[in-house]
Amino acid sequence: MRSQIVICCGSGGVGKTTVSAALALKWALDGATVAVLTIDPARRLADSLSIGALSNEARAVPIEAFAPAAGGRLDAMMLDARSTFDELVSRMAPSSDARDRILNNRYYRFASEKLGGSHEYMAMERLLQLADAGTYDVIVLDTPPTRHALDFLKAPDRMAGLMDQGVLRWLVMPARKGGWRALELGSEAIAKVLKRLLGRGTVGEIAEFFDAFKSVADGMRERSIKVHNLLRGHSTRFLLVTTPAPAARAEALYFLGLLSEKEMPFGGFLINRYLTAPAHALRPEDIPDSDGLTAEQSADIRAGILQAVALRRARSEAHQRSVSDLRDAAPGDAGCWLVADQERDLHDLNGLVTLGDALPALADL
Repeated sequence: MRSQIVICCGSGGVGKTTVSAALALKWALDGATVAVLTIDPARRLADSLSIGALSNEARAVPIEAFAPAAGGRLDAMMLDARSTFDELVSRMAPSSDARDRILNNRYYRFASEKLGGSHEYMAMERLLQLADAGTYDVIVLDTPPTRHALDFLKAPDRMAGLMDQGVLRWLVMPARKGGWRALELGSEAIAKVLKRLLGRGTVGEIAEFFDAFKSVADGMRERSIKVHNLLRGHSTRFLLVTTPAPAARAEALYFLGLLSEKEMPFGGFLINRYLTAPAHALRPEDIPDSDGLTAEQSADIRAGILQAVALRRARSEAHQRSVSDLRDAAPGDAGCWLVADQERDLHDLNGLVTLGDALPALADL
């Protein structure tokens, strides 16, 4: 069974992590087996689910204590890029010796945590692992803020071409072709520069890493292609979490353009913190005088109330225009769900259930 993939993206501060947790909880309570995975290092998902620290391994959310009749299951986890990279190397290395050459290399230990794109690539690898396992009906991926989320969209293509780049091909060439051993021998001008900048030992370790790494390069390239296909597959949907605020709306529209450019399936907008208009028109005579106050004091209070109502109405109208802009930009079959502004922050399962009432059912995506 191939899991359905729901990827929640959005700019910082729009409530994306809370919405991701609420979606996952809603679908689990509806009977689905759900995993929610965050690659955002800020660690807010565990706070939203009230279950303590998360790791690379699944941790069950105790929804049965909250809803005994719930037929589904919810697991939560947070990406550990280093562990995922180690597991990938161990699985793909052709022998234990090849595995150990990579895992014990000092440059690998640096690259697995600090090399540009490695964190995002491992996020996609972890997502692919979960999808291939077939354990879950749906996997919800909570991503970092939008500009960083762009990195994980590019990561599969970047890693798929890693070993095809000229410098790396040169580094892994056999010695007889003038490859990485030239670094050790110092017979090339570039080697001299690298050794002066990095040191002879470091250059040798880097060359040794790439020589060992070529044994898993083909497997990583194949995995990258699978991730590429997964992100564009019929079982994947991208949801853009935003608010009606101009900056968040602009960021959402920018990301929508990127999804369209990359031909990735857009599921709809989740517009958080939407302000509804006041239910009734309020007239000055509808506000009674306050006991114990002078006529002037009562007039000031009445004016303040009317001003607050007028401001709420104006902000609501601005939100309506923002929502219209987003609806107009979305493809015809994409959804648009409005989540009313909450009176308090949501930090427990009860609050997430309440939020879930405004979110789409799994069948709506």
